[in-house]
Amino acid sequence: MSRVMLNVTDIPAEGREFVFEDPGVWTAAWKEFSLPYTMREPLRAELRIVPEKDGFLVRGRIDGVVAVPCSRCAEDALVRIAARFDDFEDKPGEQADPLDGGHLAARGKTLELDAGGLLWEHFELAMPVKPLCAPDCAGLCPVCGGNQNVAGCACKSKTGDPRLAILSNLKIERKK
Repeated sequence: MSRVMLNVTDIPAEGREFVFEDPGVWTAAWKEFSLPYTMREPLRAELRIVPEKDGFLVRGRIDGVVAVPCSRCAEDALVRIAARFDDFEDKPGEQADPLDGGHLAARGKTLELDAGGLLWEHFELAMPVKPLCAPDCAGLCPVCGGNQNVAGCACKSKTGDPRLAILSNLKIERKK
């Protein structure tokens, strides 16, 4: 994942804005995690960081369009990302818990925010769990694997619960 470290030690009280337009912020993580994503409209992220007594308030947004495989047919599904988020990053204490999931770290007298990790976290939260190329996507045929959005197939689908298939051979005889 792309590590983008920001020195937040001397941010003024009114805060400071950062803009991320480099595609490498996203594509490095896609490559690292073997994700079949492609950028269709540039992803742009903005962060506004405001210092607080015990940490930093981070307000952000991520906008753009990404193509990902459809959960039903594996064709490209275009996902518009329009995420807005607020986060608070606690200043690390003397005995900071390394498992707290924060993105703020002390490096000597300098405080650094892992903006790459923070942006990646909010990008993933903005992605749909099951992206679809269309709301009415018919998916793939369970028998031949053909894309049912392109053309129907002549396969005979087995209906019913496969765990109960053995019962289809059951013969019921009536006694008179």
